Amino acid sequence: MNAKILTQKIISFGIAAVMSITCVFAGETVRADTMSDLEAKQAKLEKDRKDVEAMLSKYENDAEETEKYLEEYDNKMKLQEEQVEVVEQQIALYEAEIAELEEEIAASQTDVDEGIEQFKQRLRSLYMAGSDSMASVLTGSTDFYDMLARMEFVERVSKHDNDMIDSLNEQIAELEESIAERQKTLEAMEAKKAEEEKYYSELRETYNNHAETKQMQEAMAADYRERADEIEAEQSKIEQELQAEIRRIQEELERQRQEEERKRKEEEERKRKEAEANNTEYVDTYTPPATYSDTGFIWPVPSVRNMTDGYGNRWIVEESRNNFHKGIDITKPGCAGEPVVASAGGTVIQAGDKSNGYGNCVIIDHGDGLSTLYAHNNRVAVSVGDTVVQGQTIAYIGHTGYAYGDHCHFEVRKNGEHTDPLNYVNVNN
Repeated sequence: MNAKILTQKIISFGIAAVMSITCVFAGETVRADTMSDLEAKQAKLEKDRKDVEAMLSKYENDAEETEKYLEEYDNKMKLQEEQVEVVEQQIALYEAEIAELEEEIAASQTDVDEGIEQFKQRLRSLYMAGSDSMASVLTGSTDFYDMLARMEFVERVSKHDNDMIDSLNEQIAELEESIAERQKTLEAMEAKKAEEEKYYSELRETYNNHAETKQMQEAMAADYRERADEIEAEQSKIEQELQAEIRRIQEELERQRQEEERKRKEEEERKRKEAEANNTEYVDTYTPPATYSDTGFIWPVPSVRNMTDGYGNRWIVEESRNNFHKGIDITKPGCAGEPVVASAGGTVIQAGDKSNGYGNCVIIDHGDGLSTLYAHNNRVAVSVGDTVVQGQTIAYIGHTGYAYGDHCHFEVRKNGEHTDPLNYVNVNN
C-alpha cells in the first residue's frame, strides 16, 4: 500500500477515535444533582483519560522510534553519497586515462601517416625513375663491392620504413587494446554508479516514508494531547462539583447537628423544669461526641507505618506522566487486608465502591469543614450515615479503583479543598 495513503488512513482512524471519545461528553452538562452522578462521570473521564494517555504515549514513543530510523537512514544516505562520489572519481580517472590514450593513438597515427607518406614518395620517385635509377646505382659504383653496398643501403632504407610502420601499427593496436580494456572497466563503473544511485534513491524514498510517518505520529500525538487537556479540564470541573457536593453534605450535617443540639437543649431544659416542678434534682447524663478538635488526628493504618508517595507533584512510572497527588500513600509488602481506622471521630458521608478511581472509598466528615478520605480499600466496614469514633476500623487495605498495588490512599480536606495530610498526622500518632 502506498505510504501516503496508509498515513492518511491512520490519521483518519486516529481522529475518529479521538472524536468518539470526545463525543461522550458533547452536549452534556457537567452539572449533576448527586455525588453518585458526579462520581460516575469522574470515573468515565478517568477511564477516557487513561485511554487517551495510553494512545498519546504510544504515538510519542512511535515518533521517537521513527526519529531513530530517520537518523539511521540519514547516516546511510550520507555514506551512500560518499560511495557515489568515490565511483564518480574513479569514472573521471578512467575517462582521463582513455583521453590520454586516445591522444597517444592520434600522435602514433600521425607518425604512421607521415612514414607511409614518405614511403609512398620514395616509391613514387623510384617508379618515376624506372630502371635508370637502379642503373645509376650500378654505374655509379666504383667496384663490385661498392655496388653491393649501394644495393644493400636501398634495401635497408626500405626495410626501415616497413619496420617503422609495423612498429607504429603495433603500438596503435596496443593502445587501442588498452582503451578497450579501460572502456570495459568504465562501463562497469558506470553500471556500478547506476546501482549506487538506485540504492541511494531507495534510501531516500524510505527516509521520506519515515518522515511522513513521523509527521503523522506527531499529529496524532498532538490530537491526543489536546484531548487529554480537555479531559483534565472536565475532570477539574467535576472535582469542583464533587467538592461543592461534599461541602453541601457537610453543611447539612452541621445543620442537623445544630438542630439536634437545639432539640437536646430544649429537652434538657424541659426535663430540668419538670424536675424543679416535682422538687427533684435533675442530673444531665449527656456526653458530647468526641470531635477532631478534642482528639486530634491519628495515623489511619496503625499496623503500617511506611509512606511511599507524599502530597504534591509526583511522576507515575506506570503511566509515564506527572500527577498531583492529593494525599499520601501508606503501604508495605503484604499489607493487603490490614485494618484502616478513622483518623478522627465523625460521620461517614461516603462508603463503598463508587466506580471511580478511588475504588472502595470512605469519607468521614469531622465538622468545621474538615473531612478525611480513605481509598482503594479491599472492602469497607461502615455505611453512609454511621457515626464513628477515632480508631474505629472503617475498611481494609486493598487495591481497588486505579491503584498499582495494595495501599491506603489518605486525604485530608478543608472545606472541600485537599491539603497536606502531614499537617494533621504523622507516623508516631
